[in-house]
Amino acid sequence: MWLGASAPSGTLLKNHEKVVLIDPANTITGEAVQRLQQLDIFLITHEHTDHFSSSAAIAIQSRTAAIVVVNLGSFNALSGSIPSDKLVKMTSGNSQVLSGIGITAIASIHPNCVQPLTYILTFSDFSVFHGSDSGFNSALNGYKGKATLAMVPTDGASPTASPENALQMVKALDPTDVIPMHGSTDSNNWLGTLLAQQMPNAQYLIPQPTSSLLVDEMSGIGFVTVLACVTTFFLLARDRRRE
Repeated sequence: MWLGASAPSGTLLKNHEKVVLIDPANTITGEAVQRLQQLDIFLITHEHTDHFSSSAAIAIQSRTAAIVVVNLGSFNALSGSIPSDKLVKMTSGNSQVLSGIGITAIASIHPNCVQPLTYILTFSDFSVFHGSDSGFNSALNGYKGKATLAMVPTDGASPTASPENALQMVKALDPTDVIPMHGSTDSNNWLGTLLAQQMPNAQYLIPQPTSSLLVDEMSGIGFVTVLACVTTFFLLARDRRRE
């Protein structure tokens, strides 16, 4: 699925049983919403328009009955439009298990929004950090080893994201795999250089325009990830079936 360049941290995660959508902005609308067959959790990191569209979120939730997990700013925009038992407001440090997926919210460092968040998601067979377009938050030092994969922002017109901040995220979390998002080609490449110098054991994957990659190439993580970025790429990694 193509989420579009207007959702620079838009991400779809899937394993053999669960599907999670994060920050699609307004890239899934109209007929695309009707094609959604399964969505268990829908997360929003904050209410900026390159991450969040209230009308799209309402349509997606209505179609899929997904649980919508949001920061306070997005909650204020959606409250009353999504059933209360399907709308979950999270704050920094809060952890919940929803639809069998562990979700931990950590404060995002990002201006002009209300209590923005980053997330760590724990599935039955892998774990993921989604860094929104945040700067580095030292609170991440308390989550070392909690994410197998770190998806980190490298700029993308964000006033807080940068390769240097992304490097600090990776150092704090110590994941086995790293994927850049919300960034330009130059910023993504610079993060790769920094990781090679300072975190050589982390496998770094820069998605290429309209490229496809089997997940078997990614240190045994069995999931699908689709990213839309300002470099107009997507990465589609198929489920790896365990023997």
